[in-house]
Amino acid sequence: MKDYYFLCTPLYSWNGSKLVWDEEMHKGWESVVKKLESSGLKIVVAFRDLPQKKSGAWLREKEFQLIKDAKGVIVLMGNTPGIYAESGYANGIGKPLYGVRTPRLLDFGQKVQDWIESIYTKVFEDPEELIAFLKK
Repeated sequence: MKDYYFLCTPLYSWNGSKLVWDEEMHKGWESVVKKLESSGLKIVVAFRDLPQKKSGAWLREKEFQLIKDAKGVIVLMGNTPGIYAESGYANGIGKPLYGVRTPRLLDFGQKVQDWIESIYTKVFEDPEELIAFLKK
């Protein structure tokens, strides 16, 4: 695989005391992936493209290798911590990092949102804006 973008997918939301499965976010990332792929972009999603029955350590290593080999990393920004571990790794190795704001990001408040967004190469309001940017 080459010339693909790795997509970080939020699957859980913070409800104030714990992470809970978020069906709305799950459907949301599937919709975004369809838009990105229908535009001709090659997208790799760990949750979809890696065997989820493997150990957490195995999955982490595979995800980090996919990030390392990717053309760039796209993050659907929300209120779940896993995507920011992947974002931090991508930033640390110098990968272009593109964020797409989701309604869940607003749960953090403006100061935290600004702090989170500061590591991104560019942040977009929606997938269409990202597609137009990547297609240039």
